[in-house]
Amino acid sequence: MSVLLNAAPEGRAHRFRAEHDVPVPYDAEEPTRIDRLEAIIEINRSLASTLDADALTHRILREAIRIIPAADAGVLLLYDTDRERLVVRHAIGFGPSIYKIELAPGESLTGRAFQERRSVLYRTQESLAPQQDLAPASHRLLAAAAGGIEYPHSALVAPLLTHDGPIGAMIVENFSTPQVFNQFDLRLFEGLAQGAAIAMVNARLFASERAARMRLETVNQLVSEQRDQLERRVQVQEALADIVREGLSADALVARLARLCRAGVFLCDSLRAVRIAQPPTDALTVGDIDDEHREVIGTAVHEAEATRSPQRADLGAGRVLLVAPIPGGSEILGFLCALFGDTAPDEVHAAAVSSAAHIAATELVEQRAREEGRIRTQADTLELLVQGVAPGGAQGPFLVAVGRLQHSSLQYRVQPAVDHRQLRALLACAQHELGDGDIGGRPLLAATVRDHHVVLVWAGPDDEENLRRRLRAATQRFALLDPAWQASFVVSDAVDTPTEFADALAESRLVAELHRQVRNANPVHTVRSLGAYRLILRSAKAADVLRMCEDALGAVLRYDRDRGTSMLPTLRAYLDHGGATKAAARALSVHPHTVQYRLGRLEELSGLRLSAPQDRLTLELCLRIHDSAALSDSLGRD
Repeated sequence: MSVLLNAAPEGRAHRFRAEHDVPVPYDAEEPTRIDRLEAIIEINRSLASTLDADALTHRILREAIRIIPAADAGVLLLYDTDRERLVVRHAIGFGPSIYKIELAPGESLTGRAFQERRSVLYRTQESLAPQQDLAPASHRLLAAAAGGIEYPHSALVAPLLTHDGPIGAMIVENFSTPQVFNQFDLRLFEGLAQGAAIAMVNARLFASERAARMRLETVNQLVSEQRDQLERRVQVQEALADIVREGLSADALVARLARLCRAGVFLCDSLRAVRIAQPPTDALTVGDIDDEHREVIGTAVHEAEATRSPQRADLGAGRVLLVAPIPGGSEILGFLCALFGDTAPDEVHAAAVSSAAHIAATELVEQRAREEGRIRTQADTLELLVQGVAPGGAQGPFLVAVGRLQHSSLQYRVQPAVDHRQLRALLACAQHELGDGDIGGRPLLAATVRDHHVVLVWAGPDDEENLRRRLRAATQRFALLDPAWQASFVVSDAVDTPTEFADALAESRLVAELHRQVRNANPVHTVRSLGAYRLILRSAKAADVLRMCEDALGAVLRYDRDRGTSMLPTLRAYLDHGGATKAAARALSVHPHTVQYRLGRLEELSGLRLSAPQDRLTLELCLRIHDSAALSDSLGRD
């Protein structure tokens, strides 16, 4: 091929090229037709080896202007099948507004060449202008892109044709001189357009093939990952299924899950207490495994219980806790938690924790059944003692401790009902602190739940201080499990024979309820600590004493019942606050005058005067005996 030299154009064409960054054409001297044909062959060969579509559109247009020496500017447009418009992909010699122009097939010079699939030579502005039938908006954009020039003097237009039809078109123009393009220029331009079309199709096919290959690689990678994940899932499920087939314990289940997930695993009961942990931990509850994020953990456990579905808690520093509820029919028996540190859990880990939780459910149900069986057995022993029979020939003296729960919040006028599982938890805390139950050389005869109380019975321990210390530890342990509830125990006096046991138990329960009503915060009480008040409790069972109370307070009770008034509660508040009217009014949320009025009416109905010491003592004794009798009746109904 001939070596073509660059020329420096002169005059108006030179100025236009310099202002619009137009490539300098080949050869200072007029190249021969052979030279230009060789150049077009070399250009098409070079274009055919270019597979980057964006680089290709730029190069096609530059080579077109170089091979047509008289060309000042050019535009290459490609057809967008979605918009059904010819869109400018590259332009030389025009301003940026050229890229806003879109042409319909058949519109203007380029659109007509595209639609008619033929090249056109326009020698003069007079022949060209009528064909430039652009929409007004597009015409203004074109004029702005050409620096205010509305029409070129001459132009060459050629479609980009392929076997399947046209894919676009391009145009080169001269803005300074008419009659500069000839038929040979048109044939060269057509040849370049034909080669460019083939090159662009090849580039598109290459891009399409590369995109398809990348999609295939992505799909293969995804399939490979899913296959690996499925294999892991199968292996994990098989490993967990072996636990079921071999009948292994929950300890083995927790250990195997920890090994499979490479995580710390905690099996907790329904009150969040940690039953089993791998690796071993001193944490009492699941919240204790990370004090800093206790609230986050608590929220995840609560959501798992409420939704009955696994939850995830992010604990910071890449640590993640998975919480899966352990279902047991209509209730949640506990939670299986896995703490991940170095590696974040994926779907296989989540599925493993969830599956292990369902496996654990079987053992927890069995454990629950065994616990209930032990409680019932112990309840039978307790019932023998209540009937005055010493189980197994046990020798007195006997000692009983009654445990009671009350909600720690003051916002409840009526205490929320105690859940049976909370009583079981208090019983478990007591058994944990008592160990084998041997206190002072005497064994624990019974440890059970009766109505709304935990009942513990010993055959006469002679180390009561040690017993009270362990019971205090049990209440503290329970407070860590469920801070919303306060536990307390009442310890009876020692009774020498089984026939006295029923009265000791009833008295202990009565004292426990009395302390609950006055919200005594002391965790361990003794019956004898009531002092003279024990006389009132015991008097509540005497018929003549009850008749005295009826004589003193009967009219007040009937008046309150019939009229819906509150004279008796007002008297109780007045006495509880040492006879201070204002303090009683604050406790009742009423005005002090209201307290004074109610107490005056009470004096009228009872015939007794609070200002008289003997009458005041009578009213207080009758009120306390009445309250104790009512409390005893309610326990009897339990």
